[in-house]
Amino acid sequence: MVNQISVQQAKYKLLTDVRQISVNFRPRSKLQALCFILIILIFLLLFTIYTSIGILPLKSSNTSNFHKEDDAKISTWIRRTWLYAESTKKNQNAEKSTIFDQAEQPRKKSLGKIIACYFTIPRNLNTSGELSPSQLDPNLCTHIIVGFASVVNCTLSLGENISMYREVVNLKIRKPKLKIMVSVGGTNELYSGFPEMVETHTNRKKFINSVLNVTKNLNLDGLDIDWEFPAWPDSKTRQKIHFVQLLQELQKVFDRTSPNLILSVALGAPPAIIAQSYNVPQLAQHVDFVNLMTYDYHFFVWYFPITGLNAPLYPRSPEIGYLSTLNVNYSAYYLLSKGMPREKIVIGIPTYGHSYKLDNSLNHEVGSPAKSFGTSGSAGFVPYSTTCKFLHSGAETIFEHESRVPYTYKNDEWISYDDILSVKYKIEWILKSGFKGAMIFSLNTDDWYGSCADNTTFPLTRITSSILKHS
Repeated sequence: MVNQISVQQAKYKLLTDVRQISVNFRPRSKLQALCFILIILIFLLLFTIYTSIGILPLKSSNTSNFHKEDDAKISTWIRRTWLYAESTKKNQNAEKSTIFDQAEQPRKKSLGKIIACYFTIPRNLNTSGELSPSQLDPNLCTHIIVGFASVVNCTLSLGENISMYREVVNLKIRKPKLKIMVSVGGTNELYSGFPEMVETHTNRKKFINSVLNVTKNLNLDGLDIDWEFPAWPDSKTRQKIHFVQLLQELQKVFDRTSPNLILSVALGAPPAIIAQSYNVPQLAQHVDFVNLMTYDYHFFVWYFPITGLNAPLYPRSPEIGYLSTLNVNYSAYYLLSKGMPREKIVIGIPTYGHSYKLDNSLNHEVGSPAKSFGTSGSAGFVPYSTTCKFLHSGAETIFEHESRVPYTYKNDEWISYDDILSVKYKIEWILKSGFKGAMIFSLNTDDWYGSCADNTTFPLTRITSSILKHS
């Protein structure tokens, strides 16, 4: 049985009080004083550099395991969550400028709903714990987006994984209408790769030619660009301009191919990132659809150590100011208000959750103090199958009715996640709002081997597909 609890105002005022610490330092000589000042300056310099690039040390025992694993998809997620968290840190005291109604009027039915499913190339297929292309169900998705390729020397590079792309493309033998795309971006593309490539027409042309070669040789149907994120966190506004130029040039070339190649973009969801990173009206002119990454809204970070919901559909009543904008509904309608057509917005649905280690196991509500990532998953990222095992171990489940998503806890372990019910709420909201469809991130973290219930594989993707296809 799912229990409902009342949501209380958080009792903890975190990270706002500055303690005055008095340090008595009486140097014996000028040399000692000089050395002390030099050490402080070096520390401040390193702190500034680390903060600016969003790689401050994560205070968790799981962090070392994460770096040892060097898992590409986890690397991508961890970087995005830190950038999302930075946007919250900078704007948490800001007031909302717009309030979007949670209950929209029914819209005219949009034909041809998109179900875009990301498949991240496994790190190691020599174990049974990795999803292989042969295990994918081509009937669940309209588009499978394979990632992540990189930008190397201004060209599209698939690395050593070309055979994996070929295996996914072979799924079209079983379902000819299935579209297979390559996603470029992810790890290390914030400070290398994209910035250099988009800067000049010559570099962009070189990239576009490489895209044409790759898509032709592998029989791919299009390109998804996952640049996280242009002009963020710095104010390099020209990157926004260059990004639009790249999309415009890609569109012109794609429109001349036969059949036309598909062009999509993965967009950050927090309003601060949308406002700074994208010229939305111009971007909208050149893409077929956008995959809005409506997840990772809350994640354990040392400077905001409280539990939060990974992908809430709506805000909770205690959330005010900028915090009340960190939900699926607000992000989608904010993007709409900035000029993205409704029929081009595809809403992201995560098949993973976030874990926390509670500071006090008796305090387990949303907004409770936490001291680190939880032990479930890797670096705080928990696949749906792992959450199911946690639930089967006797964990308590709470469905947060304001936000339409569940969380679960046992002892000091706390996990925010999506389940069948929360996904149903999101799909019904997508249909009611008239958006283009749903994006699954990712097939790899759904319960692809059917351990959760009734041996049903890909349960979260499957319920998404079932409702959208029969709407």
